[in-house]
Amino acid sequence: MNERLKSLYQTVILQKSREDKYVGKLNDFSLEFRAYNPMCGDQFDLQILIEDNSFKCLKYSGSGCSISRASAAVLCEHLQGVELDTVRQKVELFLELVDADSDKQPEELTDDENLLAFAAAREFPERKTCADLSWKELLNQLDTLNQS
Repeated sequence: MNERLKSLYQTVILQKSREDKYVGKLNDFSLEFRAYNPMCGDQFDLQILIEDNSFKCLKYSGSGCSISRASAAVLCEHLQGVELDTVRQKVELFLELVDADSDKQPEELTDDENLLAFAAAREFPERKTCADLSWKELLNQLDTLNQS
């Protein structure tokens, strides 16, 4: 792992895991789901308000390690205001970013430092599940939305 990614991993994960901007519950929401890791007990409830064909507001609540908390916060931050037809693309980009089997280097995928920080999960497979927990469950929910 290069020094830049290592530094981002340490600073972004720590900072985002402590932020509470996206922590809480929405009174009005269009989509609610739980992301749960039975191996470690990390569990988050995510709520999304969809208006005008975009993710207007996102919140999460629950508990988990600093990586899974930071990742849930970045998911909310990164997808707020994003139109529905591009949400899947952004989620899939994040999942490729943390995938050690990806043919692309992290810097080829994005220059967003908040996302790049999670590329360090490529070096620590046991932490990949923490990083992609909320993102994978959101992808599952998008599949369900598309089927209905």
